[in-house]
Amino acid sequence: MDYLFAESPDTTAPASPASPASPAQPGRSVARQVGDVLVESRLAGMGDADVRSTLARKLCRLLPDLPPGGADTVSTVAVRALEQLARDHVVRVREALATAIKDIACAPPAVVATLARDVERSVAEPVLRCCAALSDEDLLDIVAAAPAGWALSAIARRHSIGAALSDAIAGSGHAEATGILLDNSGAVIAEPTLESLVEQSAHHPDWREKLSRRPALPRRLAMRLADFVDLAVVEHLRRRPDFDDATVAEIAATTRRRIDWAEAPEASESPERRAVRLHRLGKLDETALGDAMSWNEAGFVRAALTLRARVAPEVVDLILDAHDPQAVTALVWRAGLSMRCAMQIQARAAGIHPRAMLNARQGSGFPLSPAEMARHLERYGIGP
Repeated sequence: MDYLFAESPDTTAPASPASPASPAQPGRSVARQVGDVLVESRLAGMGDADVRSTLARKLCRLLPDLPPGGADTVSTVAVRALEQLARDHVVRVREALATAIKDIACAPPAVVATLARDVERSVAEPVLRCCAALSDEDLLDIVAAAPAGWALSAIARRHSIGAALSDAIAGSGHAEATGILLDNSGAVIAEPTLESLVEQSAHHPDWREKLSRRPALPRRLAMRLADFVDLAVVEHLRRRPDFDDATVAEIAATTRRRIDWAEAPEASESPERRAVRLHRLGKLDETALGDAMSWNEAGFVRAALTLRARVAPEVVDLILDAHDPQAVTALVWRAGLSMRCAMQIQARAAGIHPRAMLNARQGSGFPLSPAEMARHLERYGIGP
């Protein structure tokens, strides 16, 4: 690997004597050090992986003292040497470089980008987790390439994570990395992403407690979490100092009502019979549907939609099983229920992925016009 030294800085020329008033020249000192390190490594034999590992560590120690951005020959030579070490065929050489460079904020971007994409976990993981010199653009590109789970988890543990990167990790579909992200107080998670994760937590119970501890959790999402009747989660929500007494009382009341739903004498009825009875009493409303969905009573939800929308049970089954967000929303609209209820039914009864869901317009409105919803229902044989 002698080609590493083709442009080694000349450090052999004697220094001109400086007058007492002359400023110090630290750049000259670091140039000598870089030259010494390169020459020593060449003399020791660059064919030895241990020599190259030592070279990697020594050059990393000198990086903070080098002029930034390859502003002179010394920096250029040092960065080129590091770039070649980042592509070394021996894993332990790349490991040595990754371990030494991960905490250096001024590390050359090309070097850390190469290490971050290394196929070996022992090389890439420390850089993905710790290196501040790794740009968000590189990290987003790595997440988009669907890397191994350990790589996503390493990124999710970074000290600081912006909203775009958090959204990419949450959207990766990797449950462990998403859980780590939720535990990371340094991760900024935008409200739409949090809302999506709250809905997905129906299938990931371990996320709920993590969500309940997130800083600046919006009140409406706290109420959505309370829908799951997870008592540990509810206790975390009730103890949050950023919620007022009214919010805490509402969380407690919602939880009590959900428990009463499950413990009521009528709970022994079949879901369909219970829906019919409540319909006759005029109590088959969104509250009843919310209570049923909190206990994953899909049969009750299907029966309720059948009764309220006045359509055949087979048609309700067909729409929900098709995972068709427009048709599900139109069915809920026909049943006289709200768009918020439509979003819950999309997620919990129809199993529609949060990214495919039809979201409310301006927070609560239906995103489709009545004519559009009627057309979606006509595709399933439902007339006016």
